[in-house]
Amino acid sequence: MVNPENKKLSPDIKGNSPLLSILKLVLGLLILSSAASFWKFGSYLSPDSLSYARLSEGFPYLLSSLSPFYPFLLSQPPLSLIPLIDRILVLNVLVFGGAIWMVVKIARKAGDYFLLIFYTFGISLLSWWSFRVIGSAHADSLFYLLLLLWLYLFVWGNKGEDYYLPAIASLSALLIWVKLNALFLIPFLVIWSFIERKKGWLLIAGTTLLSWLVYQWAIPENILSYHLGDSPFPIASGLDAAPLFYENFATWMQVTLGLVVSDTLSQYIPRMLAFVLGIAWLAFLVLFLIGHKNKSGNKRYALLLFGTIYSLFFLGFQQWSGFREVNYRTLFPYLLVVSWSLWLFLLRIKRPKMLLLVALLVAGHTLVGHLLLWQREDVASLVEARSFHHSDLKRNIVTLLKGKRIEIRTDYPEKLMLSYRDKEVIRLDPAFAFINGKNEPLAPDKMLEQRQESLNSLMQGTAVIVLFRPDSFWKQVAENPSVHRLIDGETLILYSASLPK
Repeated sequence: MVNPENKKLSPDIKGNSPLLSILKLVLGLLILSSAASFWKFGSYLSPDSLSYARLSEGFPYLLSSLSPFYPFLLSQPPLSLIPLIDRILVLNVLVFGGAIWMVVKIARKAGDYFLLIFYTFGISLLSWWSFRVIGSAHADSLFYLLLLLWLYLFVWGNKGEDYYLPAIASLSALLIWVKLNALFLIPFLVIWSFIERKKGWLLIAGTTLLSWLVYQWAIPENILSYHLGDSPFPIASGLDAAPLFYENFATWMQVTLGLVVSDTLSQYIPRMLAFVLGIAWLAFLVLFLIGHKNKSGNKRYALLLFGTIYSLFFLGFQQWSGFREVNYRTLFPYLLVVSWSLWLFLLRIKRPKMLLLVALLVAGHTLVGHLLLWQREDVASLVEARSFHHSDLKRNIVTLLKGKRIEIRTDYPEKLMLSYRDKEVIRLDPAFAFINGKNEPLAPDKMLEQRQESLNSLMQGTAVIVLFRPDSFWKQVAENPSVHRLIDGETLILYSASLPK
């Protein structure tokens, strides 16, 4: 790239035609597989997707758990001129396109090394962990794109231009309203101001802090209040602190290793080994940052400092709040900069075979992920929800529920939830419960309680059961004379004889 590091790149890296050809092929396969997955499934859906959709249509109480900018964008023209499900899909396509364009912009800064940077950074963008984040139908994908823009300005922007600091300040302030993970920018910018010895960065940190204070004033009961509960220091002391730190820190390292070997395989690394490797990796990062503090112009230094501060801030918050939600989705800002730093390091040490090996490992587990995804029949996807929304089955259920204050319990809530935004859509017979950031399996007695609760709701007429894959239990329930049933293909709908108004 256009910095002193470029002089260290030898011609055999810069002009290695076989290397460039293979990287081009690898990136091409990732582009095709990503496009195929997106065409088949569209954006991913989650309960947050429903909440964001409701927010965009005026359900302000949901702001207690979600940030407002993504639903605000959904509710503005020209997106507001098209149906909600379509605008979610269109926005995600625009975000995906914008992310690719940002990689092109970064690669252009590399001059003669444009292709090497475009291919390697493109592989990171379309790797399995990244595809699942940027392919999501909620604020994560928008935050990802804006983060790419922030990093482009911070690392590759022209610091001498008058627009530079105001642009980063404005973007930092906006990121707070997209996702509160951006709060880590405040300590990062303060530390960076001491490294660069420029007070302008303190002004940016102040702008970001001011944005957060306005956010806190406008939405006092936000997601942080939810995480921290009634006590400002819920686990500052006690026997739970050490095990929680051990688990989260080991998981952080497992997710880090998942950059190369996939986050699925990395979960099989023994937790003790992952913890020890995590200590070693963090020690390396800290020593590298301290030892190179006078080389802040080095792009890898800026990227690794960004990733390290984010990780420490995030793990500290998890420890503070008692949560264990450490995964590729919560760590993607860190994963992004670490992957970029890895490519820059491999280019710097002039090891084309090693670079190619890493590229093949990343692409290999990504392609396997796409293949396994295509074989699944229960993907929570926008395409499935869109297909249901325009189906006769949806219209039949609407007729059944018209004017009724009733909830829907189903074995496939993601397919229904965007079509019934004014009703509660609840997972039927859940096998897991989301507890402190982790999906924990329910005990058999708890599963029986959940099933009995669903059955009681059905018999009392407070719920309609929609089953896309009915099991023997619900088929027997359908034979009960006090239960009405509607069969649409393989879908079984159960409802009480008297539904409340």
